[in-house]
Amino acid sequence: MAAPQRPAFPKRRTGLWEIRSVGSQAAGLPAMQFCVGENTDTADSHLDRTPGARGACTLGAFVRAGDAWLSESICRESRTTVTSRAVASGNFDSEYRIDTLVTYDPPLGGVRREDKDAVAARWIGACAPAQRPGDMIIPGMGTLNMTDGGFRPEPEPRPPRRRAGGPASRPAP
Repeated sequence: MAAPQRPAFPKRRTGLWEIRSVGSQAAGLPAMQFCVGENTDTADSHLDRTPGARGACTLGAFVRAGDAWLSESICRESRTTVTSRAVASGNFDSEYRIDTLVTYDPPLGGVRREDKDAVAARWIGACAPAQRPGDMIIPGMGTLNMTDGGFRPEPEPRPPRRRAGGPASRPAP
């Protein structure tokens, strides 16, 4: 019996994923939630990014590197070449992590040679009925659909309801 074939790109389980920045600058930031549909991760879109030329950048596809996935991207910013190397690891059914190393050549401001960042994601269940595949819920802002670019702001909080028999409805003594 043949072993199941591994996909040629990272493919997450469908449903709602909690995505949290784990870098030191992100300490205390709330997690985002992302709704993954059956066709969210495809050969043309890997972990919410589309490989290819984008302005002054060339975004690399994720390719298998042992048990992980590797992607390299290069951008030109003025006289600086910005190279990004992202390593995605995990099982993509219940959790994954993306560690990114960004290098600057020549260094930014003559001193900054690199930046490190990481995000960790975990599957938390089915997407809510009102969510569409590609919806990224950003706490305090709203929902950005990563597929079509549509944005829905967070609804305004409702004022608290007054209870019957509360202080406003009691007769004066």
